[in-house]
Amino acid sequence: MEIRVRGRDGESLVRIGPVDAAVDFPPGGPPTLIVTEPEVFRLYGARLPDLPRSLVARGEAAKSIEGLEALWDAFLAAGLDRESRVIAFGGGAVSDLAGFAAATWMRGIAFEYLPTSLLAMVDAAVGGKTAIDFRGRKNLVGVFCQPRRVLCDVAFLDSLSDLEFASGMGEVIKHALLAGGDYLDAIEGLAGIRPRADSPSGRVALEGLVAGSVACKASIVNRDEREEGDRRLLNLGHSIGHALESVLAIPHGHAVAAGLASAARLSEKRNLASPSFVARVAGLLRAWNLPSSIEEATALSAAKASAEHGLLRKEIAAVIGADKKRTGNGIRFVFPLGPASMKIERIPLTELEAFAGELP
Repeated sequence: MEIRVRGRDGESLVRIGPVDAAVDFPPGGPPTLIVTEPEVFRLYGARLPDLPRSLVARGEAAKSIEGLEALWDAFLAAGLDRESRVIAFGGGAVSDLAGFAAATWMRGIAFEYLPTSLLAMVDAAVGGKTAIDFRGRKNLVGVFCQPRRVLCDVAFLDSLSDLEFASGMGEVIKHALLAGGDYLDAIEGLAGIRPRADSPSGRVALEGLVAGSVACKASIVNRDEREEGDRRLLNLGHSIGHALESVLAIPHGHAVAAGLASAARLSEKRNLASPSFVARVAGLLRAWNLPSSIEEATALSAAKASAEHGLLRKEIAAVIGADKKRTGNGIRFVFPLGPASMKIERIPLTELEAFAGELP
């Protein structure tokens, strides 16, 4: 299956299916550097052609000024020029870092993504956002730039831990709520059952799961690549979720899950969403052992679980106030009203910070 994502400066092809190194990376291509992390390369490096590579730190630790400088050094040592190509082989952090480094090297060189996590396949590798973290704030420095190709082979997902897979499901559930209809029904039908690509039926289920999310995201990005309108819908669950991720140091998808549930409760408080819809969202999250509240998210953090409640909530509120979606004293917030029904509204930071302090 192929899905195309359009950008101002080019088009990205997302292909969902098996990857064959001999076919997908034939000899004689442009000078190429593979950017990956040690564990991914240990597990799957043999599936790639013998090309120069640069190893980066695992997870968010890679997305720093220091990590970016180290990768630029690797580009320089490899002699990458305007005709060269970068392949990001790994999870979402590798995609974010390598994409940003390539987009800024010599004013931009080609890059491709070969994602190995569910989170990367349905989120980080699709849509053309590249970024690094700065001063403890996620994705604060970045650019919009579309990868040439994204090759999603669900066979890579079988090596993920249940925790890592569930983190990806946090973003999948977000897309299902945005899309509604058959896709939401399909995700609810899985009910926490994890398909495996090592069986034919499991591969079909996984490819359908990834394709549904990619199609949802692509349809929004194709209307609004630069987040000037509809793309803000993809921030559903992220205003509170990013704050939880930064303060609690929990996986991205788990933080987004708690953010989704919190957004639904705020919609209910404003009489925008029904109690039954809020319960539906919470039930869908719990089916994948994802947190459906700030309290449940806090329980996942070994560093913060025993912290004094009031101080922790103030810390979360402070990070919400520094969100990059902030405009003056307000923030653009995505309110879920029901399946495939959302409302973007600027609300005062004081209201959101107070609500974060009250939420269960």
